[in-house]
Amino acid sequence: MNKTKKRLNVLVISELYPNPAQPALGIFVEQQTYYNQIHSQNTVVSPIRIFPHLALWKQWRHPQQLIRSGRQWLANLPTIPASVEQKDIAVFYPRYTSLPKQATHGLWGYFAYPFVKSTLQELQKKYCFDLIHAHYANPSGIIALLTQQWLKVPIVLSIHGGDVTYTAKQNQLGKRIIANAFNKVDAIIAQSAWTKRQIIQYGGDPNKIAIVRLGATPPIDLPYQEARLSDGQVITILTIAYLVERKGHFYALHAIASLIKNGYKIRYVILGDGPELQPLQTIAKTLGISDYVSFEGYKAHHEIWPYINQCDIFLLPSWGEAFGVAYIEALSLAKPAIGCKGEGGPEDLKALGDCISLVNPRDIEDLTNTIEELCNNPSKRQAMGRVGQAIVMKYYNWEHNATQIAEIYEQVVHKYHA
Repeated sequence: MNKTKKRLNVLVISELYPNPAQPALGIFVEQQTYYNQIHSQNTVVSPIRIFPHLALWKQWRHPQQLIRSGRQWLANLPTIPASVEQKDIAVFYPRYTSLPKQATHGLWGYFAYPFVKSTLQELQKKYCFDLIHAHYANPSGIIALLTQQWLKVPIVLSIHGGDVTYTAKQNQLGKRIIANAFNKVDAIIAQSAWTKRQIIQYGGDPNKIAIVRLGATPPIDLPYQEARLSDGQVITILTIAYLVERKGHFYALHAIASLIKNGYKIRYVILGDGPELQPLQTIAKTLGISDYVSFEGYKAHHEIWPYINQCDIFLLPSWGEAFGVAYIEALSLAKPAIGCKGEGGPEDLKALGDCISLVNPRDIEDLTNTIEELCNNPSKRQAMGRVGQAIVMKYYNWEHNATQIAEIYEQVVHKYHA
């Protein structure tokens, strides 16, 4: 008689996970966890750091904005419950505190662990976990390694970029902590070939690193928006990103200003908030393009799809970008994309087909010429969109992602207990 294979009980630890105050935070972790439910029973612990973030302090030059942001930060804290059930997944939000990020980010996992330990122990009594899946080496991976000392289960670690683009480069302490996590966990999941190379550079064993592509699933009820082929229409360009320097908004505004000056009809829509909002608005005003640029603010994940559906070009000229889920979300709706050379997600996408144009980071002239080429060639925009949509359907879907992760779970658990 064939016995039905037991679903593994998985403890997912991720500081980035949607909550009522930030419904789009770590949305890719939530989606992956949701689709994995068919293979495993997942319980999520998402530690919430109680300390005003650096982006808030950076607004000290604008007292009124600082006060507004501070009040909003305080108001958001009570809106995050201790626990909630989301999409049939139990999610817990224990609080912790730590020193500021600039000097001690590598230590955040050690700060957090004493605060979350009791929650983890209570959940272990209830669920008897078979495995820990931590997203990001710090702080989640460190919490997982400390928990493993008494839980005695294997750890799968997903690296989404920040560990190798920020923490490991911050100082020698951060570098050692990240390398130690890579060395001690049982398996590592990377989003792109670039991320895998970075993990190896910091001491990760190539034999335990698997590249598992993320997914993009547009709403099924989204009306189909056919790509426009006629010339002379207003071209809508869309960026979805946190408003910080490395996302490239500054260079995008300058490129678009140059094109508008040369007679191009462009509407530039920016979704997201962050510390650079006011400076970027000032730049748009100085360049004389405020009437052509729309800062739409932060949007929940389900709210971004109509914006993508209505745009002609998706633009994200960012650097330090290990993957960039927004690229494949745009491509899933057949929108051509622009990204930067040397970045994980854009390079992987370009290798699979002509769906994304790559520019040199921080290069206004290169970016201007690339946008201009797509504005002048509607048939190319349509062709790139079709190629991109086919690539996403074949390589970047959550069902395939879930299957690959389930296989990694089974292999790691079997090896750990062998």
